[in-house]
Formats: sequence, C-alpha cells, structure tokens
Amino acid sequence: MRENTPADAAGAPSSGVISVVIPTLDSAKSVDAAIRSAPPGADVVVVDGGSRDGTADAAARAGARVEIAPPGRAVQMNAGAHAARGDILVFLHADCRLPAEAGEQIRRVLARPGVAGGWFPQRINAAGVLFRLGARGSNRRARLLGLPYGDQAIFTRREAFIDAGGFPDDPIMEDAGLARRLRRLGRLEPAESAVITGTEHWRRLGPLLTALLDYLTLGAWLAGVPPKWIAKVYFPLQQSVRERR
Repeated sequence: MRENTPADAAGAPSSGVISVVIPTLDSAKSVDAAIRSAPPGADVVVVDGGSRDGTADAAARAGARVEIAPPGRAVQMNAGAHAARGDILVFLHADCRLPAEAGEQIRRVLARPGVAGGWFPQRINAAGVLFRLGARGSNRRARLLGLPYGDQAIFTRREAFIDAGGFPDDPIMEDAGLARRLRRLGRLEPAESAVITGTEHWRRLGPLLTALLDYLTLGAWLAGVPPKWIAKVYFPLQQSVRERR
C-alpha cells in the first residue's frame, strides 16, 4: 500500500480498461462483494480512509489495489481516480454491487453522442414496499434532475472527469456536485440494469425518515446552501434521531 493524495490529473491510462474506485471506511464486511462485482478485467482501486477493522487487508485479499487517503469520500475518490489505470472511471460505494453486465452497459452509455457520463438505477437490498419506493424515488430524482447519487455508481470517461474538475471537496453532496459538473460537458444517462445498494443508509433512521432527510438536504443544496453548512446540520441530526430510536 502507498499513500496517495488527490490530483486534478491522472497517470497514463490504458485504453478500454474500466477502473472501479471504491472509497472505504470500516467496510470490511462489504468490500469483498463490491470488489468481486467489478467487470471482468477491471482495474479495482480501493481507497481507504483509515479503517480499523481490517478493510484494507480484506480488499487486498479480494484482488484490489489499495490506496490510503485522508477520510472523506470526495478526497478518497479523487485519490482513486488519480491512481486508476483505466480510461473509464466507475465510482462504487463499498456496500453496493454492480450488475453482471456492468462493463458492456457502461461502454454502451458512454458511446452515445453527447453523453458525459452515466449511472445505474438503484435497487435496495431489502424486502418491503418502503424500500422499493425509496429506490424508485432515487431513480426518478436522478432521471428528472440529472443528479445521481454515489450509491447509483456514477461513471464517466477519465478525460471528462478531469475536464469537470473531479469531485468537489465537500463533506456532503459531493456526488451531486460531480454530476452537476459533468452535465456542463454533456448528458448523464442511466444504464439498463440496477446496482444493488446496501441497506445501512436506509436502516439507520428507517426508510421514511431517511427519504425525508435526503430530500431536505437536496433542497437546501439546490437552494445554494454551502455543503459545509448542510453537513453541520445533517450529521448531528442524523445521529440525534438514531439515538432516540
């Protein structure tokens, strides 16, 4: 393992290779499945933010290259993009799994004229109508607003990622920030199959409160509230509600 830092540019890419970048923090229980869901032949880069549960070792055993970066998804994913060897970048959360046909679908989306990037529809790995409605709402948001979130596995060409400036260094909404930057270069379109999303985010507060808090956060961000201010409310509020349940 070597320590890495974010950079605007990346090393020499390999033409046609897909790099899957996975940010981790105490993700030992889920990272193996995320890595193994990568398309055959993909370059998988796990960027760990200081895990204490053996995440880095688990990722290495699963066949990923492991980088170390300061904690924070934006910082970690920018570092992973810098270290990636492919000319297509896929950003995958550690509790998500790509579909079997991900590689072919990514290439088809990126081959369309005027497309700067794409994302996968979300399917939450839990039974129940509320979880289905939560995933449906997330997918509708991504389609209507052109703002997929990180748990929808955003992907783009390396060149577009660099031209867009990478992820904004924000403590929250960095995924929507990248989507907004990419949309200045072209359209964002969905792949055909769904990415399987873990339930941790949805179970912390329950699907109803989670959806409400997420939409309030999105509304504040769209209204121009700085992400650092949103984070000062979002994370303590989330923790407070969780402790009361």
